[in-house]
Amino acid sequence: MMFVYFYLRGQNVNDMWLPKATADHPAITPLSSSPGWTVTAIAAFGLLAHFYALKGVRAGNQTQLKLGSLVAFVASVVAIAYQFNTIATAPFTFTDGAYVSCFYMFTILNFVHLALTVFISLGNWNRARLGLYINDHWHVDIVRIWWVWMAVSSLLGAFALSYP
Repeated sequence: MMFVYFYLRGQNVNDMWLPKATADHPAITPLSSSPGWTVTAIAAFGLLAHFYALKGVRAGNQTQLKLGSLVAFVASVVAIAYQFNTIATAPFTFTDGAYVSCFYMFTILNFVHLALTVFISLGNWNRARLGLYINDHWHVDIVRIWWVWMAVSSLLGAFALSYP
């Protein structure tokens, strides 16, 4: 994804990276990168909450596990809602140039990752709530890997969209 973004930006074939105004369409201007960084910050907060939960389960503290898992789940729900709002309020469509296509590529793929994160976090919190991680908590360790990937992939997207 990063290669495609920077390749298309560098090529700028027919000046379609950020097309100028025509009789039919206004000029395409890049959106602020702050929504991307906000979603990344929320994902990083969810990652930290999951680390808190993991630390708790390793110490045998079920309350810490439940709290951390719940906060991570809530963070993932907030992040996906914010990401959806970013996509829904974009003032352009897919056919408005290469920048727009890359914008949608990053935001929609981040949305898909967040949807998986919501599903995984809900399952993790529910299993913690039911006390299924008392003796065996390797699932919580595996979810840590997903949360790290979620934060890193969101960070890469926010970085790329910061340099239109």
